[in-house]
Amino acid sequence: MDMEAKCGYCGVQAKLKCAGCQQTYYCNPDHQKKHWRAKHKQECAKPYELARNDEIGRHCLANKAILKDTVLFTETPLVIGPKWNLDEYEQRSTIVPCVGCFADCNLGLFYCELCRWPACKPDCPGLINRSLHSLECGILRFGHPPKPGDDPETFFDYYRYDALLVLKCLAMQICNPSSFDQIINLESHYDARKNTRYYADTDERIVSYLFRNFLDPLQSLERKEDKVVLKVCDRKTLHMISGILEVNAMVIPLSNGREICGLYPLGCMLEHNCMPNSFYTFDCSKGMKLTFKAGRDIQKGEHLTTTYTHSLWGTQLRREHLKTNKYFVCKCERCTDPTELGTFLSSLRCMGVESEPCGGFQLPINPLSDTSDWKCNQCPVQVTHDQVNFIMSKIGEEVDYVMGRKSSIKEFEDLIYKLENFLHPNHFHLQTLKHSLIQMYGHFPGHRLNELSDAVLVSKLQMCRDMMSIIDVLDPDSFRLTLYAGVVLLEQQAALVELSKRQKPSTVSQQQYDLSEALQCLVRAKTILQNEMGTIQGKKLMEQIERALENVGEQTGNA
Repeated sequence: MDMEAKCGYCGVQAKLKCAGCQQTYYCNPDHQKKHWRAKHKQECAKPYELARNDEIGRHCLANKAILKDTVLFTETPLVIGPKWNLDEYEQRSTIVPCVGCFADCNLGLFYCELCRWPACKPDCPGLINRSLHSLECGILRFGHPPKPGDDPETFFDYYRYDALLVLKCLAMQICNPSSFDQIINLESHYDARKNTRYYADTDERIVSYLFRNFLDPLQSLERKEDKVVLKVCDRKTLHMISGILEVNAMVIPLSNGREICGLYPLGCMLEHNCMPNSFYTFDCSKGMKLTFKAGRDIQKGEHLTTTYTHSLWGTQLRREHLKTNKYFVCKCERCTDPTELGTFLSSLRCMGVESEPCGGFQLPINPLSDTSDWKCNQCPVQVTHDQVNFIMSKIGEEVDYVMGRKSSIKEFEDLIYKLENFLHPNHFHLQTLKHSLIQMYGHFPGHRLNELSDAVLVSKLQMCRDMMSIIDVLDPDSFRLTLYAGVVLLEQQAALVELSKRQKPSTVSQQQYDLSEALQCLVRAKTILQNEMGTIQGKKLMEQIERALENVGEQTGNA
C-alpha cells in the first residue's frame, strides 16, 4: 500500500481501497459511502469496458493497463443452488446437501416441515431465506415425498438435487421478475442443443422429472383456481434454463468440500482462453460473492479472459469439452501451437519405420482441426487422426480404470512404465498418474518416506521437478494451478528433506543445498495458495505446508 495514501473524503492517512477503481483510499467504510454518494459514484473508473463483436459476442476489454492482483469487479449471484450436473455417485448418496444452507445432512433425518426436503435441522435459517430454499419451497410442496420404510430407490428418484437449480431459476419470476428476465436472456444455445444427447438427458433427468412431480400438479391447481403462479412454465423454457446453466453456471467450492453452482451475469461474460489473464474467487461468508482479479499484468486493449476447462488437459480434450459444453471452438495461442508452448502435453512417441523408433514425437499437423493427421517431428512417418483417437481412447480407459479404483503403487508404476513407450514424458495422461504417485510415495503403508529406497526418492523428486517445469509454462503467474502446484511443491520438499537426511557428513554443502531448495518450495507454495484460503482443500494444504516449514526450519537450524 502507498504509505502516503489519503482518504478521498477527509484527507487523513487511509488503508481502505475502492474495490472498483483501485485508486481511491478511505480511512473507514462510512467515509467511503459518503464519498461514493457525493462524488465517487460518477468518477469511479473501472479498468474495463463492455464490448461486442460478431465472432465472440459480448466481452470485456481493458481500457487501461491493469496491474497483477487488481480487483476487476465483484458480483453477487442471481441464483445459487446444488450442481445441475451431479455425478451418479453424488445423486445416489445418502449424504445430501441441506436445501437451506448446503451443509451435509443425512437423507431421512431432518426435513423442511413444509416441503419435506432434507435439511440439516428443522430450523435452518436458509429454509426461510427468499434467496435460498424459500425460493422454490412453495413449488416443491406439490410433490409427494416417499415415506420412511419405502424402497430406498424411491428416495433417490424423488430427491433429485440436480434439478433444483433449474427450478430455482424458474421460480425467480415469482419473487424477482427482473432477475428472471436477466437469467432467461443469457445464452442458452437452445437450437444447437436440441438434437444432442445433452438435450435428451436433460429432458428425462430434469424437465420431465419437474413436471411429473411438481409442475403438473401446480398447473392443475392454477386451472382449477383460475390463477396463474408461474406465468412462464413450459418444457422449452426449462430446456432453455438448462442450456443457460450448462453454458454459464459457475461452480462454487464450499468450505465443507461440497460444490454448488451460481449464475453471475457479468462473470459469465468473460471469454475463454487456455492461457487466461484473470481468475476468480468466491467468498462464502458474503453470499457467495464473486471476485475477479487480474492474474498477471494486463495491457490496455487486451480482452479480459478466464478459462472454462482444465489447464492440464491436452489440446484435443480441451477443445472437445469447449465445443460440446460451451458451443465454441478455441483458437488461442496454446491451441494453435502443436507443441502446446513447448510442453508437448499431447504428443505421442513416434514408432518409426518397421518398429524402429526414431526418437521423435507425433504432433498434429493442424491442431485446430478435429480431423487433423499427425506427423513426426523427426522423420516422415504420419498417422491418421482415427489412429490417434483409437490409441488415446484405449489409453484413457486404462488411466481412468487405475485412477477410479484403489490401485496399488505397483499398478501405477506399471502403467506409467507401459505408457512411456507410447507417450511423450510430459503427456497429460502421464502427469495425471504421476501426480497421484508422488503423493503415494511417502504416505502409503510400506512406502513411508523413510522406507523408500534412494532410487525411488530420486524418482519422486525428479517427477516433481518435471511437473513444476510444465506448470511454470502453462501457469507462469501461479493463479490457475495453485492447488495442483501446491501439492507438487509439498511433495518435492519432502523428498529433498529425506534425501538430505541420508547425506553423508562429507557432503554437508549438498545437504544445505537440498534444504535450501526445500525451503524455496514451501515458501512458493505458501505464496501461491493465498487465493485458495476460501476452500477446505487450500486450508488443509496450507496447514501441511506450515508444519513442513517448521520442520525444515528446525533442521536448518541444527545443520
